[in-house]
Amino acid sequence: MRHLLIIGGLLLSAPAFAEEPTAPPVMPTEVAEPALPTVFLDQALKVDDQNHVTQGRAQVPLTPREVFMRLERTDLVEKSDGLAMRRKWLIIGSVALSSAAIVVGSILIATAPRLASVECESSVSVYNEICVPRANAHNISGTVTIATGVVGALLMAGFAWNSNPAVLDRDETAALVSSYNSKLARQLRRPPAGLRLLPVVTPDGASLTAALRF
Repeated sequence: MRHLLIIGGLLLSAPAFAEEPTAPPVMPTEVAEPALPTVFLDQALKVDDQNHVTQGRAQVPLTPREVFMRLERTDLVEKSDGLAMRRKWLIIGSVALSSAAIVVGSILIATAPRLASVECESSVSVYNEICVPRANAHNISGTVTIATGVVGALLMAGFAWNSNPAVLDRDETAALVSSYNSKLARQLRRPPAGLRLLPVVTPDGASLTAALRF
C-alpha cells in the first residue's frame, strides 16, 4: 500500500522568534493496527493433531486438495491428485483381487471329489489312488489361491494407505497454514484506499497533512 503525503502550509499559531532554531516538524505517527475483523475468524484455517484442516469457527473440514487450492500451491494440488488417483486404483485392485481369489479358491475346494461317494468307495484302489490325491490337490490349491489373493490384497491396501493425498505431514501443513493466516490477517487489516487528513504539529504551529492511500 503506497502513501502520498501532502503537507499544507497554513499555520494555526504565531511564528517563533527568528533567532531561535526551528525544530523539525513532528510528523503524524502510524495508526496502530486495527483489531482483526470477525470475518478473519470465519476464514482462518486450523490444523489438528491428526493433520486435518478446518476453516473458521464452524470448523468446516477441508480436503487436502481444497487446502492446497487456498494456499495457491498448484504443485501440491497436482501431487495430491496423483496420489488420490493411485490410492483409488489400488483399493479397487485390492478388492477385485481378494474377491477373485476367494471365488476361485472356493470353486476348487467345492469341486474336490467326495471321498464318501459311491464312485470313490467302489474299490480301495480307486479310493486311495484317485479320489484321495484329487481331493488333496483341490483342497490345497483352493486354500493356496485364497491365501495368495488375500495376502496380495493386503499388500495393495498397504500401498494405498501410503499414497496419502495429504502429501505433507502435520508440521509442514501447520507452517503453510500459519503463513496463510498471517497473509489473510494483513489483507483484512488493510484500510480502504482514499484521502485522509492528518494533523502535523511543529514548534511554529500546526498544519494539516493530506495522506493519499492507493
